[in-house]
Amino acid sequence: MRDVAMSGRWFTLFLALVACDKPAKEDPSVETKAGPAPVAAMPGDARCPATGLWAECSVLYRLERSGLAPHVDSTGVAGEKSLTGRALLIRFGTASQLEVFLYADSAARIADGAKLDRSTLVGATGQQTLRRERTLIENANLIGLLSSINDRLRERVSDALTAGAPQPTAP
Repeated sequence: MRDVAMSGRWFTLFLALVACDKPAKEDPSVETKAGPAPVAAMPGDARCPATGLWAECSVLYRLERSGLAPHVDSTGVAGEKSLTGRALLIRFGTASQLEVFLYADSAARIADGAKLDRSTLVGATGQQTLRRERTLIENANLIGLLSSINDRLRERVSDALTAGAPQPTAP
């Protein structure tokens, strides 16, 4: 009796697998609008060259590869008015944001970064106080100002951006 029940189960499993293996027939009268998802330019792509300097696409790529979910806020304006680099505002959820300023080179970043009031900022490994200082991240031609009290997010964003900009490949 037990063998009959087992063979019945195997037969049912076999039928289920065969039924699932058949390709779905497409109805030519039904128009599908779903196409491939738009792909953002990534390092190595001609639209995002790996030059050893940060670009908007390489910043986003690095943050995404770090397991974060960055969302570019195209309507928002960076709050730091003293910096003159090309600004990009990135949000993480509803409570955290990263202001990224990109420069032509590291010398321009250093010169512009001298304008910052560093007493109101804290490094990525520094402890925030009750004033909730922004986290300062500097690397190559990038200045990042992260507003977040989440220590894990501060660490992950800092690690992603201080690892260095995508380097050119050797010929």
